[in-house]
Amino acid sequence: MPKLLKWQDISNSRVLLRLDLNVPINNGVIDSDFRIIQSLPTIRKLLDNDNKVIILSHLGRPSTDRRDPSFSLKIIANYMSNQLNEEINLVDELDKDLVFENSRICMIENIRYFSGEKDNDQEFSRILSQHADYFVFDAFGVSHRTEASTYGLMNFLDYAPGPLIISEIENTDKILSEPKSPLCTIISGAKISTKLSLLKTFVSISDYVILGGGILNTYLYTNGYEIGNSLCEKDINTDYVDVFNHGNKNKIIMPRDVVCATGSSMDNYQTKDISMVQLDDKILDVGIESVKKYTQTINDCSTVFWNGPLGFVEKNPYDAGTKAIIKLLAESKCYSMIGGGDTVSVVEKMKLEDKISYISTGGGALLKYIEGKNMPVLEKLGLKKS
Repeated sequence: MPKLLKWQDISNSRVLLRLDLNVPINNGVIDSDFRIIQSLPTIRKLLDNDNKVIILSHLGRPSTDRRDPSFSLKIIANYMSNQLNEEINLVDELDKDLVFENSRICMIENIRYFSGEKDNDQEFSRILSQHADYFVFDAFGVSHRTEASTYGLMNFLDYAPGPLIISEIENTDKILSEPKSPLCTIISGAKISTKLSLLKTFVSISDYVILGGGILNTYLYTNGYEIGNSLCEKDINTDYVDVFNHGNKNKIIMPRDVVCATGSSMDNYQTKDISMVQLDDKILDVGIESVKKYTQTINDCSTVFWNGPLGFVEKNPYDAGTKAIIKLLAESKCYSMIGGGDTVSVVEKMKLEDKISYISTGGGALLKYIEGKNMPVLEKLGLKKS
Protein backbone atom coordinates (compact mmCIF):
# COMPACT_ATOMS: atom_id res chain seq x y z
CA MET A 1 0.00 0.00 0.00
CA PRO A 2 1.58 3.32 -1.07
CA LYS A 3 2.33 5.65 1.83
CA LEU A 4 2.71 9.36 2.45
CA LEU A 5 6.31 10.62 2.70
CA LYS A 6 8.23 13.86 3.04
CA TRP A 7 9.75 15.03 -0.23
CA GLN A 8 13.02 15.83 1.58
CA ASP A 9 13.49 12.11 2.34
CA ILE A 10 13.50 11.09 -1.33
CA SER A 11 17.00 10.60 -2.77
CA ASN A 12 18.87 8.59 -5.41
CA SER A 13 15.61 7.74 -7.13
CA ARG A 14 13.42 8.42 -10.13
CA VAL A 15 10.71 10.90 -9.19
CA LEU A 16 7.51 11.67 -11.08
CA LEU A 17 6.90 15.35 -10.36
CA ARG A 18 3.48 16.80 -11.14
CA LEU A 19 3.75 20.53 -11.77
CA ASP A 20 1.32 23.16 -13.05
CA LEU A 21 3.04 24.62 -16.10
CA ASN A 22 -0.20 25.73 -17.72
CA VAL A 23 0.99 29.19 -18.74
CA PRO A 24 -0.29 31.57 -21.44
CA ILE A 25 1.57 31.26 -24.76
CA ASN A 26 0.96 33.56 -27.71
CA ASN A 27 2.69 33.18 -31.07
CA GLY A 28 5.27 30.87 -29.57
CA VAL A 29 6.14 33.24 -26.72
CA ILE A 30 5.39 32.62 -23.04
CA ASP A 31 3.38 35.60 -21.81
CA SER A 32 3.68 34.82 -18.10
CA ASP A 33 6.38 32.57 -16.63
CA PHE A 34 5.24 32.97 -13.01
CA ARG A 35 4.15 29.36 -12.51
CA ILE A 36 7.29 28.10 -14.21
CA ILE A 37 9.61 30.20 -12.05
CA GLN A 38 7.80 29.12 -8.89
CA SER A 39 8.33 25.46 -9.83
CA LEU A 40 12.09 25.67 -10.36
CA PRO A 41 13.16 25.46 -6.68
CA THR A 42 11.35 22.13 -6.30
CA ILE A 43 13.22 20.68 -9.27
CA ARG A 44 16.54 21.98 -8.00
CA LYS A 45 15.96 20.53 -4.54
CA LEU A 46 15.09 17.10 -5.94
CA LEU A 47 18.21 17.18 -8.14
CA ASP A 48 20.32 18.18 -5.13
CA ASN A 49 19.16 14.91 -3.52
CA ASP A 50 20.63 13.01 -6.48
CA ASN A 51 17.25 12.21 -8.00
CA LYS A 52 16.28 12.02 -11.62
CA VAL A 53 13.11 14.01 -12.28
CA ILE A 54 10.27 13.17 -14.66
CA ILE A 55 8.03 16.23 -15.05
CA LEU A 56 4.30 15.92 -15.66
CA SER A 57 2.06 18.84 -16.61
CA HIS A 58 -0.82 19.83 -18.82
CA LEU A 59 -1.18 22.82 -21.11
CA GLY A 60 -4.63 24.01 -22.08
CA ARG A 61 -7.39 21.61 -23.07
CA PRO A 62 -6.20 19.58 -26.05
CA SER A 63 -8.17 16.77 -27.64
CA THR A 64 -6.93 13.22 -27.15
CA ASP A 65 -8.01 12.37 -30.71
CA ARG A 66 -5.38 14.55 -32.41
CA ARG A 67 -2.29 16.14 -30.94
CA ASP A 68 -2.60 19.83 -31.65
CA PRO A 69 1.03 21.09 -31.69
CA SER A 70 -0.06 24.42 -30.20
CA PHE A 71 -0.55 22.56 -26.89
CA SER A 72 2.89 20.94 -26.91
CA LEU A 73 5.15 21.43 -23.88
CA LYS A 74 8.20 21.83 -26.12
CA ILE A 75 8.36 25.61 -25.64
CA ILE A 76 8.08 25.19 -21.87
CA ALA A 77 10.70 22.42 -21.81
CA ASN A 78 13.16 24.63 -23.69
CA TYR A 79 12.43 27.59 -21.43
CA MET A 80 12.92 25.55 -18.27
CA SER A 81 16.08 24.02 -19.67
CA ASN A 82 17.58 27.50 -20.06
CA GLN A 83 16.44 28.53 -16.58
CA LEU A 84 17.88 25.41 -14.93
CA ASN A 85 20.93 25.09 -17.18
CA GLU A 86 19.95 21.44 -17.57
CA GLU A 87 19.01 19.45 -20.65
CA ILE A 88 15.36 18.35 -20.59
CA ASN A 89 14.38 15.42 -22.77
CA LEU A 90 10.77 15.75 -23.99
CA VAL A 91 9.09 12.34 -24.20
CA ASP A 92 6.23 11.76 -26.65
CA GLU A 93 5.16 8.24 -25.71
CA LEU A 94 4.94 6.12 -22.57
CA ASP A 95 5.18 2.61 -24.04
CA LYS A 96 8.96 2.43 -23.71
CA ASP A 97 11.61 3.24 -21.13
CA LEU A 98 12.23 6.93 -20.58
CA VAL A 99 15.58 8.01 -21.95
CA PHE A 100 17.43 10.60 -19.90
CA GLU A 101 20.58 10.47 -22.05
CA ASN A 102 22.98 13.01 -20.54
CA SER A 103 20.24 14.80 -18.62
CA ARG A 104 18.81 14.40 -15.17
CA ILE A 105 15.37 15.60 -16.27
CA CYS A 106 12.68 14.22 -18.56
CA MET A 107 9.40 15.91 -19.36
CA ILE A 108 6.46 13.87 -20.60
CA GLU A 109 4.46 15.62 -23.33
CA ASN A 110 1.23 17.35 -22.40
CA ILE A 111 -0.40 14.84 -20.08
CA ARG A 112 -3.81 15.73 -21.50
CA TYR A 113 -2.73 14.39 -24.88
CA PHE A 114 -3.18 10.94 -23.35
CA SER A 115 -6.58 9.30 -22.98
CA GLY A 116 -7.19 8.27 -19.41
CA GLU A 117 -5.73 11.37 -17.76
CA LYS A 118 -8.89 13.39 -17.20
CA ASP A 119 -10.92 10.29 -16.36
CA ASN A 120 -8.45 9.28 -13.64
CA ASP A 121 -8.04 5.95 -15.42
CA GLN A 122 -6.26 3.50 -13.12
CA GLU A 123 -4.52 1.69 -15.96
CA PHE A 124 -3.06 4.95 -17.23
CA SER A 125 -1.89 5.80 -13.70
CA ARG A 126 -0.27 2.37 -13.46
CA ILE A 127 1.57 2.88 -16.76
CA LEU A 128 2.86 6.25 -15.57
CA SER A 129 3.95 4.79 -12.24
CA GLN A 130 6.18 2.18 -13.92
CA HIS A 131 8.62 4.92 -14.88
CA ALA A 132 9.45 6.07 -11.34
CA ASP A 133 10.09 5.10 -7.74
CA TYR A 134 8.20 7.98 -6.09
CA PHE A 135 5.59 10.61 -6.86
CA VAL A 136 5.79 14.25 -5.74
CA PHE A 137 2.75 16.47 -6.25
CA ASP A 138 3.53 20.19 -6.43
CA ALA A 139 0.77 21.58 -8.64
CA PHE A 140 -1.60 23.60 -6.48
CA GLY A 141 -3.41 24.92 -9.55
CA VAL A 142 -4.81 21.44 -10.33
CA SER A 143 -5.19 20.16 -6.77
CA HIS A 144 -8.97 20.37 -7.16
CA ARG A 145 -8.91 17.93 -10.09
CA THR A 146 -9.06 14.18 -9.48
CA GLU A 147 -7.10 12.94 -12.49
CA ALA A 148 -4.58 10.22 -13.26
CA SER A 149 -1.53 12.47 -12.83
CA THR A 150 -2.88 14.26 -9.76
CA TYR A 151 -4.64 11.57 -7.73
CA GLY A 152 -4.36 8.23 -9.49
CA LEU A 153 -0.58 7.95 -9.15
CA MET A 154 -0.89 7.95 -5.37
CA ASN A 155 -2.52 4.52 -5.65
CA PHE A 156 0.67 3.06 -7.13
CA LEU A 157 3.66 4.97 -5.74
CA ASP A 158 4.74 6.32 -2.37
CA TYR A 159 3.94 10.01 -2.59
CA ALA A 160 4.69 13.40 -1.07
CA PRO A 161 3.50 16.99 -1.33
CA GLY A 162 6.18 19.29 -2.73
CA PRO A 163 7.49 22.48 -1.09
CA LEU A 164 5.46 24.83 -3.29
CA ILE A 165 2.07 23.35 -2.46
CA ILE A 166 2.99 23.17 1.23
CA SER A 167 3.80 26.89 1.09
CA GLU A 168 0.51 27.59 -0.72
CA ILE A 169 -1.52 25.89 2.00
CA GLU A 170 0.43 27.49 4.86
CA ASN A 171 0.00 31.00 3.47
CA THR A 172 -3.69 30.49 2.72
CA ASP A 173 -4.32 29.10 6.19
CA LYS A 174 -2.49 32.11 7.62
CA ILE A 175 -5.02 34.40 5.94
CA LEU A 176 -8.02 32.27 6.90
CA SER A 177 -7.15 31.29 10.46
CA GLU A 178 -4.94 33.92 11.98
CA PRO A 179 -4.83 37.10 9.90
CA LYS A 180 -3.28 40.02 11.70
CA SER A 181 -6.02 42.62 11.90
CA PRO A 182 -7.20 44.86 10.46
CA LEU A 183 -7.78 42.65 7.40
CA CYS A 184 -8.81 44.18 4.08
CA THR A 185 -10.10 41.88 1.34
CA ILE A 186 -10.26 42.92 -2.31
CA ILE A 187 -12.56 40.73 -4.40
CA SER A 188 -13.26 41.28 -8.07
CA GLY A 189 -14.54 39.26 -10.98
CA ALA A 190 -17.07 39.11 -13.76
CA LYS A 191 -19.80 37.39 -11.79
CA ILE A 192 -20.76 37.39 -8.14
CA SER A 193 -22.31 33.94 -8.51
CA THR A 194 -18.87 32.40 -9.17
CA LYS A 195 -17.39 33.95 -6.03
CA LEU A 196 -20.34 33.89 -3.66
CA SER A 197 -18.71 31.39 -1.30
CA LEU A 198 -15.49 33.39 -1.33
CA LEU A 199 -17.44 36.53 -0.47
CA LYS A 200 -19.23 34.78 2.38
CA THR A 201 -15.93 33.54 3.81
CA PHE A 202 -14.06 36.82 3.67
CA VAL A 203 -16.85 39.24 4.49
CA SER A 204 -17.26 37.42 7.79
CA ILE A 205 -13.56 37.65 8.78
CA SER A 206 -12.58 40.97 7.18
CA ASP A 207 -12.62 44.43 8.68
CA TYR A 208 -12.88 46.06 5.25
CA VAL A 209 -13.98 44.80 1.82
CA ILE A 210 -13.20 46.41 -1.54
CA LEU A 211 -15.15 45.21 -4.59
CA GLY A 212 -14.22 45.45 -8.26
CA GLY A 213 -15.30 44.46 -11.76
CA GLY A 214 -18.72 42.94 -12.34
CA ILE A 215 -19.03 42.23 -8.62
CA LEU A 216 -18.80 45.96 -7.84
CA ASN A 217 -21.20 46.81 -10.64
CA THR A 218 -23.76 44.35 -9.32
CA TYR A 219 -23.37 45.71 -5.81
CA LEU A 220 -23.93 49.25 -7.07
CA TYR A 221 -26.97 48.12 -9.09
CA THR A 222 -28.58 46.37 -6.12
CA ASN A 223 -28.08 49.57 -4.12
CA GLY A 224 -29.92 51.72 -6.62
CA TYR A 225 -27.03 53.19 -8.63
CA GLU A 226 -27.18 53.64 -12.40
CA ILE A 227 -24.50 51.44 -14.03
CA GLY A 228 -25.43 51.87 -17.70
CA ASN A 229 -24.15 49.05 -19.93
CA SER A 230 -21.71 47.75 -17.35
CA LEU A 231 -21.15 44.05 -16.73
CA CYS A 232 -23.71 43.06 -14.11
CA GLU A 233 -25.84 40.19 -12.84
CA LYS A 234 -29.15 42.00 -12.60
CA ASP A 235 -31.05 38.81 -11.83
CA ILE A 236 -28.82 37.89 -8.87
CA ASN A 237 -30.67 36.00 -6.15
CA THR A 238 -31.12 36.97 -2.53
CA ASP A 239 -28.08 34.93 -1.42
CA TYR A 240 -25.86 37.75 -2.63
CA VAL A 241 -27.85 40.44 -0.88
CA ASP A 242 -27.82 38.41 2.33
CA VAL A 243 -23.99 38.39 2.36
CA PHE A 244 -24.01 42.07 3.21
CA ASN A 245 -26.75 42.03 5.81
CA HIS A 246 -26.30 41.84 9.58
CA GLY A 247 -23.79 44.66 9.74
CA ASN A 248 -21.50 43.40 6.97
CA LYS A 249 -22.61 46.21 4.69
CA ASN A 250 -20.62 48.64 6.84
CA LYS A 251 -17.44 46.78 5.84
CA ILE A 252 -17.80 47.69 2.15
CA ILE A 253 -15.55 50.55 1.10
CA MET A 254 -17.67 52.34 -1.49
CA PRO A 255 -15.89 53.85 -4.51
CA ARG A 256 -16.13 57.58 -5.03
CA ASP A 257 -15.66 57.58 -8.79
CA VAL A 258 -15.34 55.17 -11.70
CA VAL A 259 -13.76 55.23 -15.16
CA CYS A 260 -16.33 54.65 -17.88
CA ALA A 261 -16.18 53.96 -21.58
CA THR A 262 -18.78 56.21 -23.10
CA GLY A 263 -20.78 55.26 -26.14
CA SER A 264 -19.61 52.39 -28.37
CA SER A 265 -15.87 53.01 -28.26
CA MET A 266 -13.59 51.95 -25.42
CA ASP A 267 -11.20 54.70 -26.51
CA ASN A 268 -13.67 57.32 -25.31
CA TYR A 269 -13.54 57.37 -21.54
CA GLN A 270 -14.39 59.64 -18.67
CA THR A 271 -13.97 59.53 -14.92
CA LYS A 272 -17.31 60.06 -13.22
CA ASP A 273 -18.72 60.25 -9.72
CA ILE A 274 -20.62 57.01 -9.02
CA SER A 275 -23.86 59.02 -8.92
CA MET A 276 -23.26 60.44 -12.43
CA VAL A 277 -23.01 57.27 -14.55
CA GLN A 278 -25.25 57.46 -17.63
CA LEU A 279 -27.27 54.85 -19.56
CA ASP A 280 -24.66 54.53 -22.34
CA ASP A 281 -21.68 54.27 -19.96
CA LYS A 282 -19.75 51.12 -19.21
CA ILE A 283 -17.80 51.02 -15.92
CA LEU A 284 -14.36 49.51 -16.54
CA ASP A 285 -12.25 50.71 -13.60
CA VAL A 286 -12.31 52.73 -10.42
CA GLY A 287 -11.25 56.37 -10.52
CA ILE A 288 -8.45 58.27 -8.83
CA GLU A 289 -10.60 59.47 -5.94
CA SER A 290 -11.63 55.88 -5.24
CA VAL A 291 -7.98 54.85 -5.27
CA LYS A 292 -7.21 57.58 -2.72
CA LYS A 293 -10.00 56.29 -0.49
CA TYR A 294 -8.79 52.68 -0.83
CA THR A 295 -5.25 53.81 -0.07
CA GLN A 296 -6.35 55.31 3.24
CA THR A 297 -8.06 52.05 4.16
CA ILE A 298 -5.17 49.78 3.13
CA ASN A 299 -2.62 51.95 4.92
CA ASP A 300 -4.50 51.25 8.14
CA CYS A 301 -4.45 47.47 7.59
CA SER A 302 -1.99 44.79 8.66
CA THR A 303 -3.20 42.14 6.19
CA VAL A 304 -4.55 42.36 2.63
CA PHE A 305 -5.97 39.48 0.57
CA TRP A 306 -6.66 40.22 -3.09
CA ASN A 307 -8.46 38.12 -5.70
CA GLY A 308 -9.17 39.67 -9.10
CA PRO A 309 -8.12 42.99 -10.74
CA LEU A 310 -10.22 46.08 -10.09
CA GLY A 311 -10.70 46.95 -13.74
CA PHE A 312 -10.43 45.79 -17.34
CA VAL A 313 -6.65 45.41 -17.17
CA GLU A 314 -6.30 44.23 -20.76
CA LYS A 315 -6.61 47.80 -21.99
CA ASN A 316 -5.13 51.11 -20.91
CA PRO A 317 -6.29 53.24 -19.05
CA TYR A 318 -8.62 50.74 -17.35
CA ASP A 319 -5.65 49.08 -15.63
CA ALA A 320 -4.76 52.22 -13.65
CA GLY A 321 -6.70 51.35 -10.50
CA THR A 322 -5.20 47.87 -10.29
CA LYS A 323 -1.67 49.18 -10.89
CA ALA A 324 -2.08 51.84 -8.22
CA ILE A 325 -3.09 49.30 -5.57
CA ILE A 326 -0.28 46.92 -6.58
CA LYS A 327 2.24 49.76 -6.19
CA LEU A 328 0.71 50.62 -2.82
CA LEU A 329 1.04 47.02 -1.58
CA ALA A 330 4.60 46.81 -2.89
CA GLU A 331 5.53 49.80 -0.75
CA SER A 332 3.46 48.74 2.26
CA LYS A 333 4.68 46.87 5.33
CA CYS A 334 1.44 44.89 5.60
CA TYR A 335 1.23 41.18 4.83
CA SER A 336 -0.22 40.96 1.32
CA MET A 337 -1.43 37.89 -0.54
CA ILE A 338 -2.60 37.92 -4.14
CA GLY A 339 -4.76 34.94 -5.02
CA GLY A 340 -3.81 34.12 -8.58
CA GLY A 341 -5.59 35.24 -11.75
CA ASP A 342 -5.09 38.28 -13.97
CA THR A 343 -3.81 40.41 -11.09
CA VAL A 344 -0.62 38.31 -11.07
CA SER A 345 0.04 39.14 -14.73
CA VAL A 346 -0.11 42.85 -13.94
CA VAL A 347 2.26 42.38 -11.00
CA GLU A 348 4.68 40.59 -13.34
CA LYS A 349 4.57 43.36 -15.93
CA MET A 350 5.33 45.87 -13.18
CA LYS A 351 8.20 43.61 -11.99
CA LEU A 352 7.00 43.79 -8.40
CA GLU A 353 6.64 40.05 -7.64
CA ASP A 354 9.29 40.23 -4.94
CA LYS A 355 7.51 43.12 -3.19
CA ILE A 356 4.28 41.22 -2.53
CA SER A 357 4.34 38.99 0.56
CA TYR A 358 2.84 35.99 -1.21
CA ILE A 359 1.44 35.35 -4.70
CA SER A 360 -0.53 32.15 -5.19
CA THR A 361 -0.12 29.96 -8.27
CA GLY A 362 -3.67 28.68 -7.80
CA GLY A 363 -6.80 30.00 -9.43
CA GLY A 364 -9.88 27.83 -9.13
CA ALA A 365 -8.07 25.51 -6.72
CA LEU A 366 -7.37 28.36 -4.31
CA LEU A 367 -11.02 29.41 -4.33
CA LYS A 368 -12.20 25.86 -3.72
CA TYR A 369 -9.77 25.46 -0.82
CA ILE A 370 -10.91 28.72 0.77
CA GLU A 371 -14.54 27.71 0.30
CA GLY A 372 -13.89 24.40 2.07
CA LYS A 373 -14.87 22.29 -0.93
CA ASN A 374 -14.04 18.59 -1.20
CA MET A 375 -10.49 18.22 -2.56
CA PRO A 376 -9.43 14.54 -2.57
CA VAL A 377 -5.88 15.27 -3.76
CA LEU A 378 -5.13 17.53 -0.79
CA GLU A 379 -6.84 15.16 1.62
CA LYS A 380 -4.67 12.28 0.37
CA LEU A 381 -1.58 14.47 0.80
CA GLY A 382 -2.59 15.32 4.36
CA LEU A 383 -2.89 19.02 3.55
CA LYS A 384 -6.60 19.67 3.85
CA LYS A 385 -8.13 20.39 7.20
CA SER A 386 -11.09 18.20 8.05
